[in-house]
Amino acid sequence: MIQTKDFISIRIDSELKGELVQASDLERRSLSNFCRLLLEYAWGEYLKAGSMRNLLDGRNTSPKRSEEWRFKQEQ
Repeated sequence: MIQTKDFISIRIDSELKGELVQASDLERRSLSNFCRLLLEYAWGEYLKAGSMRNLLDGRNTSPKRSEEWRFKQEQ
C-alpha cells in the first residue's frame, strides 16, 4: 500500500517559529518532521479529550505559551 502525504500551510508568528526551529534543532530533526510529529501527538490528545475545551480545561492550561518556555527569546 502506497502512503501519500499531503501539504498543509499555517500562519504562525515569528516568535513561535523561532521556538519550533530551536526545539527541532535540539531534537536533531528537520522542522517539517518535528512539526509533523508534534501535530500527530496533539491530534491524538485532542481525540482522547473529545474537544478543544476538554483538552485545555483538563490540563488547566490556556492556548497561550508559557512565559517560562525555555525556547522563548529574551526581550
